[in-house]
Amino acid sequence: MTTTSPVSGTSLDGSPSATLTASLAALDDFRVLHPKEVVHILRQLAQQKDPLSISFGRSGSRIKTRILAVDEITGSFFYDYGSNDAENEQHQESGENLFSGMQSGAHIQFVCGRPEPHNYDGLPAFKSQLPESLYRIQRREHFRIETPTDNPYICTATLPDKRRMSFYVVDLSLSGVRLRSTDASIGELVIGMTLTDATFDYQDLGEMASDLKITFIHNSQTFSDPIFHFGCQFLSFPKTQEAQLQQVITLLELRRNRT
Repeated sequence: MTTTSPVSGTSLDGSPSATLTASLAALDDFRVLHPKEVVHILRQLAQQKDPLSISFGRSGSRIKTRILAVDEITGSFFYDYGSNDAENEQHQESGENLFSGMQSGAHIQFVCGRPEPHNYDGLPAFKSQLPESLYRIQRREHFRIETPTDNPYICTATLPDKRRMSFYVVDLSLSGVRLRSTDASIGELVIGMTLTDATFDYQDLGEMASDLKITFIHNSQTFSDPIFHFGCQFLSFPKTQEAQLQQVITLLELRRNRT
């Protein structure tokens, strides 16, 4: 089995690393702490078969999954294998895993430690300990869609120190966008900073521009391979451009449904 090292600074008991803890601190108003409520939200995700993505590893790997069952007695939950065997193996060795998904219009996020392989109803699955807390973020009002990964869209923006930098676009909605970078030189960006003159190349779907405000940062950094995820809110966004973005999102959804 090919293995990768856990994210630097991650504890093996599944508690978030210092960098992820700092990023999630900005979302503390949305934190759900009561164990019964955490279980209830995870069971709703299972009952509704809501899709989740799991970000992990030093290369920013992701798998798509869904929760199969929640066992409150043992304090664990079960979820599907992803579609890629190599990424499943990487996930199994990761000590820090960020789960993200939508539930009834709210964005759900939680962090779990290293999973165990498990057999659920005769099929391969993962088993993880229930998170001590999760984040149910209701401020996003718009549908969010993941962008292509094989030929990713590019956002180029001006940092506060006036450098122009390029990012991969991970997902987008009418209210914001998630960006990814492996450039260690942008590690000093913090929540609340503004990226100006951001231009988006959606390839055959056109180009757009907007200033961006950083609202979330997930920094999984090893000694040699940093990976940064930035959640950003659109600023100075005219109605005409909003209509264009809605068209981009609609076309992406149609393409995804055809695959």
